[in-house]
Amino acid sequence: MGSKIVKKTSKYLTIQVNIPIEGKDMLTHEEAIQMAVNEAGVIATQYVLSQYDTDGSPVKVDKEKYTSKGQVSKIY
Repeated sequence: MGSKIVKKTSKYLTIQVNIPIEGKDMLTHEEAIQMAVNEAGVIATQYVLSQYDTDGSPVKVDKEKYTSKGQVSKIY
């Protein structure tokens, strides 16, 4: 489809969504819209989650020490 982040500010994320309008019936158009919006949602969620990721340093809670494996590439 081709959704992408076009602008980032401290309060907003702007995503460009390209929706193909080729097709013969309404169902085809609805499915294309759904796929494009879902793709935009994945991009937005990835960006927002990356804002909460730690720098990899251990987190200490009481006497327990928790560590991170760092960023691991995954496909959802």
